Amino acid sequence: MFCRQSVIWMCIFLIAIGSSTLANEAAMSLFAQGVKELNAGALDTALETFKRVTTLAPDFADAYYHLGLVYYQKSEFQSAIEAFTRTLELLPRDIDALIKLGLASHKTGDIDVADTRAKRAFYEQAVAAYQTALEIRPHNVEALNNLGLAYQELGRFDEAIAVYEEGLALSPDQPQLRTNLATARDLRAGIYSLAAHRHYQVGVRAKRAGRTEAAIAAWKQAVAESPKYLKASLQLADFYFESGAYAQAIQTYLSAIALVSENQLSQSVDTANIFYNLGNSYLRAQQLEAAISAYQQAIDMNPEMVNAWANMGTALLEMERLDAAIMACQSALKAHTTALSLGKVLGVSPSELRRIEFIRKTAQDIKTGEYTMQAYRLWRQGLSAGNRGDAQTALKLWEQAVTLSPRYATAHESLTWGYFNLKRFDDAIQSGETVQTLRPNPQVAQLIEFASALKTGKYPFEAYQLWEQGRRAGAAGNLEAAVTLLLRAIEAGPEFAAAYNTLAWLYADKLGTNLAEAEKLARRALELDPDATHINDTLGWILYKQGRYAEALTVFKEALTHAPNNAEYLYHGSLAAVKNGQTSQALEYLTRAIALDERIRQRVETQSEFDAIRFTPAFRAIVR
Repeated sequence: MFCRQSVIWMCIFLIAIGSSTLANEAAMSLFAQGVKELNAGALDTALETFKRVTTLAPDFADAYYHLGLVYYQKSEFQSAIEAFTRTLELLPRDIDALIKLGLASHKTGDIDVADTRAKRAFYEQAVAAYQTALEIRPHNVEALNNLGLAYQELGRFDEAIAVYEEGLALSPDQPQLRTNLATARDLRAGIYSLAAHRHYQVGVRAKRAGRTEAAIAAWKQAVAESPKYLKASLQLADFYFESGAYAQAIQTYLSAIALVSENQLSQSVDTANIFYNLGNSYLRAQQLEAAISAYQQAIDMNPEMVNAWANMGTALLEMERLDAAIMACQSALKAHTTALSLGKVLGVSPSELRRIEFIRKTAQDIKTGEYTMQAYRLWRQGLSAGNRGDAQTALKLWEQAVTLSPRYATAHESLTWGYFNLKRFDDAIQSGETVQTLRPNPQVAQLIEFASALKTGKYPFEAYQLWEQGRRAGAAGNLEAAVTLLLRAIEAGPEFAAAYNTLAWLYADKLGTNLAEAEKLARRALELDPDATHINDTLGWILYKQGRYAEALTVFKEALTHAPNNAEYLYHGSLAAVKNGQTSQALEYLTRAIALDERIRQRVETQSEFDAIRFTPAFRAIVR
């Protein structure tokens, strides 16, 4: 198989048998250095290195190829063309160099040349390069795709369509080929002009480069040139929405829907998603009836659109149509559950599912008189103030909310966090205790413990802040930063049990390393906070990871003595029991865990840890 690596070694071999041994050795050493510099992104340094190589070894084809790569990455496309052309003089059948020559020629036509005749010359040069590549390797899908793009720029749409179709016949699962084929068909049908398409492409490149104003100007030019250009209209609409220009977003989405209704487009269009985005624009503009109508049309087209159901629920809640809001949220959750049962992936995140349940519960609570709509709106306003960094205004609004509705647990919870972050620990404890009487919450219970400890000076607030930053870094997958922050939290607060526990869990569960150190950290955390059940669970998990299953099971049992309805502790206990050969205990824990949290059923169905009992009737009865 012809590959870049074979070219490198062939060239090195040719150099090695040349007449000047010292010069050739220097060229090979410099070439290796240049490749490292290029891979590290040091383009200017790599450029000078490869130039020196070509001076020492004028016939070193791969040095010219890499020189071309550097020029290409620096957007110096004419220089790249020269370097790739020299490569091909030395290696005329180099597929990589031919494709890169085509790309550099195309880019020069796109960007560097304003004159139409000159543009065509570069696109024709790209066509010639790709055609030569395909003569050597006829089934190269990348060359076929790029050839189609070059044909498009020359207005040779029939030829573009033919090569895209050839590419799809070879590789049917290439979405870019399908998109390009649809574009070529639209260009041939005159739905939009080649000039409009070029403006659109300029906008896409500008957006990628972070030049938003240039992108908007280009898309506006595209739409002005070809008013039926749907993709350009949608890009504009999305931008208007993201920038908060909701009236313009609404107008542009409506125009896009009108284009779709004309049914003159070759490409498949997700019309339901356009209605969904229209609904979001209406919702942000507080045009609630219109938002509901748009969401309904999206759902009529795609009943599995969970977010459309959910946002309809939000709009209905804002209109105080509580029964309808509850039904919309229930429909969202049902659509998600049904899709999962059919093996479909809808891309709905756990946080989105929690939001849907929150909307449903809010509507239900207002309906039953748990708190008023006015209190809910005050809480929402407080949330917005807090997000802006105006903590004092947020507290005032939440205080008004709980004055109006003393049983409003969510507002009391927000107050607890607000007081805590402002170091008003007595107020945080009082508000937190109110939450615990209304709706017991383990996070608030922990916050009360923190506030009590900070109030007495057991550890400084800095230790808590470092712990919180470390916890968030770990949750975001930034494990190295998490470890560093948690070690700093322990240093700042040697009596801070949570910092020891979180670091121990991170070592055992996320990193799977430092298990001996993790055990020491967990045991130290228990010394500092002997009544913390979650620390027992951490210690049990570490022992399980160490293969000390009997000890782990004993510790999990201790945790379950204090928290018998904790699904995660039961799940961990079932794992330890299976490994310890206590099948009946494992099945009991697993049954209780799944009854408390249905997601555990999905977790254990394919987990190898349960292989020892997987095919027993009792296990099958639990997970089916």
